[in-house]
Amino acid sequence: MVSKLNSIKSEGSLGQNVSKIYSEIGFNGLWRGLMTRIIMIGTLTGLQWWIYDTYKTAVGLQTSGGFQKK
Repeated sequence: MVSKLNSIKSEGSLGQNVSKIYSEIGFNGLWRGLMTRIIMIGTLTGLQWWIYDTYKTAVGLQTSGGFQKK
């Protein structure tokens, strides 16, 4: 919905614009692309944690997962 609101160039209040977009895309349209976004954000977040833990291990600090190398 936010992406659609940012791309719309109509006059009117926020409520009117939300109603217009909802009437065009419907309930199912609100969820379109959710799985793609979950996969994208999950992958990026996992990569960031991996980099963070790799750095902490390299400098001799305890990792976030609680596992310690002996």
